[in-house]
Amino acid sequence: MLVEGEIRVEVGERLEDKLREKGYPLKFAILRKSLDARKKPVFVYRLLFDVDSETANRLIASGCRIHKPVTEVGIPFVSRQVRIAVVGSGPAGLFAAYALSAGGAQVVVFERGKRVEEREEDVQKFWVKRILNENSNVQFGEGGAGTFSDGKLTTRVKDSKKHFVYGVFVEHGAPEEILYLSKPHIGTDRLKKVIPSIRRSLVDKGVEFRFSSCVVGINVQGEVVDSLVVKDLINDNVYEERFDAVIFAVGNSARDTFSMLERSGVDIVAKPFAVGVRIIHPQRLINRMQYGKYFECPELPPAEYAITARAGNRGVFSFCMCPGGVVICASSEKGTVVTNGMSNFAREGAMANSAIVVQVFPDDFGGTPTGAVEFQRRLEKAAFEAGGGNYSMPAQNLMDFLKGRETSYKRLPGHGYIPEITPARVDRILPPFVISALRKAFKHWEKRLKHFVSEEASIVGVETRTSSPIRILRDRRLRSIRFKNLYPAGEGSGYAGGITSSAIDGLNVAISILEEHC
Repeated sequence: MLVEGEIRVEVGERLEDKLREKGYPLKFAILRKSLDARKKPVFVYRLLFDVDSETANRLIASGCRIHKPVTEVGIPFVSRQVRIAVVGSGPAGLFAAYALSAGGAQVVVFERGKRVEEREEDVQKFWVKRILNENSNVQFGEGGAGTFSDGKLTTRVKDSKKHFVYGVFVEHGAPEEILYLSKPHIGTDRLKKVIPSIRRSLVDKGVEFRFSSCVVGINVQGEVVDSLVVKDLINDNVYEERFDAVIFAVGNSARDTFSMLERSGVDIVAKPFAVGVRIIHPQRLINRMQYGKYFECPELPPAEYAITARAGNRGVFSFCMCPGGVVICASSEKGTVVTNGMSNFAREGAMANSAIVVQVFPDDFGGTPTGAVEFQRRLEKAAFEAGGGNYSMPAQNLMDFLKGRETSYKRLPGHGYIPEITPARVDRILPPFVISALRKAFKHWEKRLKHFVSEEASIVGVETRTSSPIRILRDRRLRSIRFKNLYPAGEGSGYAGGITSSAIDGLNVAISILEEHC
């Protein structure tokens, strides 16, 4: 009989000793592991025991419970030959392709960027020589923007398919601990190997990948997308191809794709998003803030945080916090600066960073999809100019930001970013309502978070790609409300936020298509 129970283990204690103390079996599987650092840091384990009925009854009497297994993902199988196009090879696109191929469909994945191996070369060329490839960069390419991130898998989505997603990642080289950690992550260094492994397995199953292939148009007949118009970026030729259904699983930076779809009659609306800055701290300071006197304990992982505040009717919050990571320039358009956070699996860097962003509502930019994109673009261009026009990111000491004064080089950190930062008045780049909200939030946190607001903190601009500024409307069957064989999916379409939720959305869309053709 399968029984699960919870064990709390303080720093310095051994899990096996706690099990003996409680009379629990020493043979177990870990279902979940989290860290409760509110007082003295405590590791909280949820363990699974496979025991006989007598032992099970004893464990249940002591507080354990019967284990309820996770529902397996059911993938329908098509009854006839169907060809499906998947536009985008981020998490939504990859997992849509995974489910479609498992269901017997023929799948072609179109990706404007390159394979991870070639994409990494383009990213390094950008960071070292400042030569930006607008189709192969931190935002565009195999694996999506998440490939150059922390590889966070934490999600608020309750869908049990997340366990399926984690299992696929582990099958292709991700660390097994993501199956049970409460805040799982893979890290950029591991993702660069996991993503190509997933691609190779899909190719073995018959999925065709076309890299450096940008979908530049759709041809429609009534309520149906008749064919795609594709530009081969290597040979610079354009061709058309027909499919039974099309999934648009593009990222939130695919602005030209959004415009193309809107011109073609696809229903797109603007939605709220958030903009702000990246904040950099020494990791030891964040450890001290979160762990108190235990901050130097080697058993504890690099500390994380998630914080929120209110500034009038706007929320201000941390986003994509990267312990032991670096702030990166993640531009996808020439003459712009966009920030993001990135860290490896070990999170071994000396600095921590996080986005600190302010809610932006449709009324702030005219309420249209075009207005939303132009709002972001203006900030990114302003950041590029403030940084000196060479993709150096503008930065300001936090205390100087709060007091509205200039920052010198010596008041900025010497590392914790790629490629470089330049002293600038970040408080003059962002709109006044964003600056005001950020200052109110930092004043709020200064009273509640020891060490967070200090001379050791600096902010880097600008963070604009927290989520998609648009939503492609779809019906209950996850189809475009205008075209019945066009399926918007993932973060760029406005239905997810992060690797796991995007992957789940891709799975759900694929299953809907397979059910349509059963």
